Amino acid sequence: MSADFFHSQRMMGFKPKPIDRQWLIGFVAILLANAADVMPVNANDQQVDSQANSRSDPIFEAMQAKAAEVAAKPYEASHELPEQLKDLNYDTYRLIAFEHEKSIWKPEGLPFWMELFHRGYIYRDEVQVYLLPPASKSADDAQRLDFDPSRFQYRGELAGLKPPKDLGYAGIKVIGKFPQSKHPLEIASFLGASYFRAISPGQFYGTSNRGLAVDIGLAKPEEFPVFREFWVEQPQPDAKEFKVWALLDSPSVTGAYAFVIHPDEIMTIDVKAKLHFRKVPEKVGFAPLTSMWMWGLGKEGPENDPRPRVHDADSLLIQTGENAWIRRSLNRLDFPSLSNYDAKELHGFGLMQSERDPARYQDDEAKYHLRPSVWITPSKPWKDGAVQLLELPSDHEGIDNIGAYWVAKQPVSIDQPIELEYEIAFLHQAPKQHSLAKVTDFRVDRSDKSSLHLTVVFQGDNLPSLPTERQLLPHIEVQRGSAKEVVVRRTAHNTVEVSCKLIPDGPYAMEMEVFLKVEDELCSESWRYLCPI
Repeated sequence: MSADFFHSQRMMGFKPKPIDRQWLIGFVAILLANAADVMPVNANDQQVDSQANSRSDPIFEAMQAKAAEVAAKPYEASHELPEQLKDLNYDTYRLIAFEHEKSIWKPEGLPFWMELFHRGYIYRDEVQVYLLPPASKSADDAQRLDFDPSRFQYRGELAGLKPPKDLGYAGIKVIGKFPQSKHPLEIASFLGASYFRAISPGQFYGTSNRGLAVDIGLAKPEEFPVFREFWVEQPQPDAKEFKVWALLDSPSVTGAYAFVIHPDEIMTIDVKAKLHFRKVPEKVGFAPLTSMWMWGLGKEGPENDPRPRVHDADSLLIQTGENAWIRRSLNRLDFPSLSNYDAKELHGFGLMQSERDPARYQDDEAKYHLRPSVWITPSKPWKDGAVQLLELPSDHEGIDNIGAYWVAKQPVSIDQPIELEYEIAFLHQAPKQHSLAKVTDFRVDRSDKSSLHLTVVFQGDNLPSLPTERQLLPHIEVQRGSAKEVVVRRTAHNTVEVSCKLIPDGPYAMEMEVFLKVEDELCSESWRYLCPI
């Protein structure tokens, strides 16, 4: 276990439903003075295994060729946003709305249709949208969808706004139905840099995905790749999936992406990518996730806010083997923190929203209990790297202050493209293959000034079946502190509680690991936490 500490940050915004959300991102300076036993994560020695997909996809092949061509040229930024749109604030930007009756493919009565996002406010990058006929076999069939102001309403003080004809768009929105849905609804969107998100039935937008993270969590500005183009295929009348191809570009890298969106009882998105690097970044984060954590287990909210929990995700979950699991509960400290979890093999990782009882949140507007757990599954395990967790300070719940991503050990190369293939699932609970006991609750008592009292609650179908004569053995490891007076207790609720006194070595946050064994048999996930004094 390790954590690196940072300070300073920069913000950009994104508007989810039902509350305003901004991404807390940017550059951070490493604080080494207070971390004598904590070494910086060296992310310059990592790369992802190439995973070529043998299935033929002529559109993806064309996008790969274009990405290689663009990467061979100097980087060019988007056309500058006109001042009249650049100066919009959150409220004035909302005065621009897409005309729903002009949705692409809605008049044809197809199972999916598409809406468009307008450039303005923080959405400054120009995105070109191309339409493909059903089951297209050639990129030559792509027709650019020119910017058309008649597709939008300009309301209030923006009435009469006349954007330039070559403005382009900011992103796309996918409208569709789940198998049991009576009415179509927004099921996915791509908006802002390389951000995208989706939901399963009954969920609200929460944790989001990114195409790529470049130089994230370093002592310099983060580089934000942008989806410059979307090629979208018109769905067949009986289509069960929606296909999107994208061109990603930034000063360091150009990439081709293919997304296949599957709206089902569990929404999944299949992702393929091929990345061409113009230069070698210091760090590349693959399959990055972005979320928000303000308070909850381990940290109380402000006195004037009665809600017990405010977060889109409560933990980072990592699968490092067939049934080997790490759960890292999230926190919001007074300083930025970067934690590194090594894995010889990565079978999957994600940001989990574990608690589904609305009474635990007491927020009928934000509905945090309906935010998805977002799980990444590589088509083949990614080898020799680490999942990194970035936790940043934040002043309010409208800011996304959590990031998680995979950093591979082998460095990227300008001469060698990287190919990725993985699935994203928007879950209601933990992945079904997780059969070990899980941490469902923990408590930190700070009433004693010289020590803390920690209680960790494990719950799982495997625990009640253990014979009482088989002794449960807790494993507790603490960095920058020690655990004393360890007690293991089986409860009447078929849970197991592990409690101990934590004695810090100094004024710095303690990192801990707790798991359960019976003899030599592992019976729980490994729970990790960064606990402030």
